[in-house]
Amino acid sequence: MAKVVILHGLYMNALVMWPLANKLERLGWQPKCLSYRSMRIDTQALFAQIDQELADNQPAFLVGHSLGGVLLAHYVQQASLANGSRLVTLGSPLTSSRAAKQLQQWGLGIVLGNSASHGLTENPPLHWDSEVALGSLAGSNHLGLGTLAGVTDKHSDGTVQISETQLPGMTDHICVDVTHTSMLLSDIVATQTDHFLRSGRFAPLSP
Repeated sequence: MAKVVILHGLYMNALVMWPLANKLERLGWQPKCLSYRSMRIDTQALFAQIDQELADNQPAFLVGHSLGGVLLAHYVQQASLANGSRLVTLGSPLTSSRAAKQLQQWGLGIVLGNSASHGLTENPPLHWDSEVALGSLAGSNHLGLGTLAGVTDKHSDGTVQISETQLPGMTDHICVDVTHTSMLLSDIVATQTDHFLRSGRFAPLSP
């Protein structure tokens, strides 16, 4: 049973990832959900914590939701990981967040803490150039506060635009009919995550 390290998003902690973790455990994985202070991010401490969970000279399997996926993408780009390592991001704004930028324009950037400078509003890499396979899963159900507030549109999961989850050079991308939060409870998201971690590709969706 291989370990999979799982990272939560903004304002959350490891507990919110346990529904997904439990599904992955039933699919044969050993999940390890990590917590970090999402408004006072210390990447040095977080990346050291991730390092401790990974076995030497063995492929790393990583899953991150929203901001957690962005941070894991940053981690992968600076780490030296074994061949066969894979990263799945779930609703992660890999090219920065329109919603976060709007909050800053409204003068509400304080609610983001220092997460803004860790990928939510800064200029991100324009291309995925890591040997680690990156699979990005996006939600296409736009019901959410972001849509109601006008900071996201129908091409979103209610918080993150689908286009923000698409990074040139990534290995695979898929859209599932879930919202930004409900994806953590979805059987389809869990099975697609499992499929990518095992094969390096998402499974084709039924018409």
